[in-house]
Amino acid sequence: MISTQLLAIAYAIIAALTLNIWLSTKWSTGFKVSLIVLVSGLYVGTYISLGKIQGWPTTNPVPDSFRLVWAKIDEPDKGANSPGQIYLWLRQLDLNGQVDGEPRGYKLPYRIGLAENIEDALEKMEGGNRVNGRRTRGLIKPESEKPEFESQLAEGNESELSGFSDDRILLEFTELPRTPLPPKEVTPLGSS
Repeated sequence: MISTQLLAIAYAIIAALTLNIWLSTKWSTGFKVSLIVLVSGLYVGTYISLGKIQGWPTTNPVPDSFRLVWAKIDEPDKGANSPGQIYLWLRQLDLNGQVDGEPRGYKLPYRIGLAENIEDALEKMEGGNRVNGRRTRGLIKPESEKPEFESQLAEGNESELSGFSDDRILLEFTELPRTPLPPKEVTPLGSS
């Protein structure tokens, strides 16, 4: 909250300095106008880039491999005219399968099959297991099965989120084995 207030104060100071340059200098009007356009462009660029650091979920594609931290599923609501969304909190994995970086929020369009997979992964997590995931393009199913995305495309379900316009992208989850705890050393009573 404080950083937002400081940013607003900084914007006001820059706007005041720009106005001062406009009024008190004898520079050409073309230079003054280009200065106003440049400062305004910086305001817009800063506003757009702040979305990446404010904690809002992104609609960018999820990483190729990740650790699922948590998920929330908002089902479609015809009464509120909401298509539904799936929110994931993920940590990207490196090439060795180790967690790499801080958690990031992702917003995906609601799809029944994806929601069911995520609910299964959440159940595994609630049981105390860690769950990794990977992004696939639906190429792992045999041709005899009709992939879920084809039936959804036939029904006319289309994504409304820009980062996930391709409904063929699927998420596959894998439960990790529990990490064994080291054995406890037991000392007999009365020994010191």
